[in-house]
Amino acid sequence: MEEAPPDIKRRRISAAGGSPQSIRCLTDLPSGILAHAASFLAAPSRALFAVALDGNSAVSPNERSSSIVGNQWSILDFGGIEKDLSAKLTDDDIEKVLLCIDAVNKVKRLKLTNCVNINGACLEPLRGSLIINQIDLSLVGEHQRPNISPEPQILCELVLPILDSIIASEGCLLMHLQFPQ
Repeated sequence: MEEAPPDIKRRRISAAGGSPQSIRCLTDLPSGILAHAASFLAAPSRALFAVALDGNSAVSPNERSSSIVGNQWSILDFGGIEKDLSAKLTDDDIEKVLLCIDAVNKVKRLKLTNCVNINGACLEPLRGSLIINQIDLSLVGEHQRPNISPEPQILCELVLPILDSIIASEGCLLMHLQFPQ
């Protein structure tokens, strides 16, 4: 049996702050390692991962979040994650994702596929967006029947003022808006 060469050693990883302390939890890992791990996740999962890390870290959230989520957010479709997870997401969860990715300035198409546990308050970070051109609140995926049981909890009194702010903006690009049936 052949032995590994003695000069090959494991690289020691120091905590996010650069200190030699031991890594005790995921948030102690350097942002680069976390960003690499997150690169294997679907886009919505990557954003949820960044939000979860920001809530449990003493490291600057903006720096860590931007390295994990990246800049490519023209489409945010929650259909890219497990249906069971999407169904459990709350308005607070989705609002944090939209803030984390700077959706008001980056997202052109938003699809809340399978997010049946929301009332629409999560759309607040999109208020006044000049670049969004599609918002799909139907809560179903492509080629699926639009009938949801029980009925979606989307509240017009929460959603309409946000949509008004988008439509009223000079240069509004919103062309497609789909509500649940």
